[in-house]
Amino acid sequence: MSIARNSHVLVTVITPAYNVGPWIGEAIDSVLAQTESRFEYLVVDDGSTDDTAEIVRSRAERDPRVRLIQVENGGSGAARNRALAESAAPFVAFLDGDDRWHPEFLSHMLETLHTAPPGVGMAYCHTRVMLESGQVVALRWQPSGRVDIDKQLVENNPPHNGSSLMIRRACFDQVGGFDCSLPSAVDFEMWLRIAAGSHYPLMWGTRRWLLDMRLMRTGSISSNRVRRFECLDKVIADYAPRMSRLHPGMAYVRPAVFAYRDGLDDFGDRWALLAREAGAKELAKDSWGRSLLAWSGAGRERRAQLRTLRDTARSGAYKGVSGALRTAGRIQSLRG
Repeated sequence: MSIARNSHVLVTVITPAYNVGPWIGEAIDSVLAQTESRFEYLVVDDGSTDDTAEIVRSRAERDPRVRLIQVENGGSGAARNRALAESAAPFVAFLDGDDRWHPEFLSHMLETLHTAPPGVGMAYCHTRVMLESGQVVALRWQPSGRVDIDKQLVENNPPHNGSSLMIRRACFDQVGGFDCSLPSAVDFEMWLRIAAGSHYPLMWGTRRWLLDMRLMRTGSISSNRVRRFECLDKVIADYAPRMSRLHPGMAYVRPAVFAYRDGLDDFGDRWALLAREAGAKELAKDSWGRSLLAWSGAGRERRAQLRTLRDTARSGAYKGVSGALRTAGRIQSLRG
């Protein structure tokens, strides 16, 4: 019997892990360092071909709260579903195998859900961005407070990634597991399904930076932009018609800008047409809407120039922050 059926366990922590050997130890250690200790930790090795399973097994031998589950490769959705089926704690939190939590993540998210308004089934924290090396280089902006399905779609998945949330188990009991047919955007589809079909349709965003997310590591699912946009296209088409406060076209604004930025003009042009159905006045009132109008009207040649300028500036910014942090570290070590 899973220890999650023990009434003293409040949270099931789930990590779907595929070939994350260089980082999984750090992820597990961040869970074991939590100030809230009433959890079980299920790591689902999704058919890894590296040393992921061995690293998890070594941690499990030292702490009984860690349990390794090994399955054939089936994707992150199937891995999460397997862990959900083997646990029953009243709250669930997911941590990707290459991310890490601040020690107060679990305690703060539990408190957030306990004090949230009625109808809140999911809470998320703010995210810091780190390089593949683990060095933090940026803070990611995310909306705080109440988030309904309209805001989820218009803000294009405000939590940004599955590692930042804690969710009531009742949400999964009411809407089912993750959609294993989607190779990407699996988490976004689930949050929208909970908003559309459960008794807890709301998210709540906190103002604490409690997650470090590794930026676009080699081989990550999110690094395949075409596949992600194909899945995002399906997810938005399924859920945008359920918006009630805002025009469904607003759900396509940010995806269109992202597509233009990534050089996927075919997605950008099609989504821009759908976004324009919200009306020029509505787009002009929104900063992302104005950005969309600028990218859409620039033409392909001009957009290519804009992308080059943006990518150069972004790369320089990350290198500048990284260098400043290394210098600060050297100064601190000399002082020590």
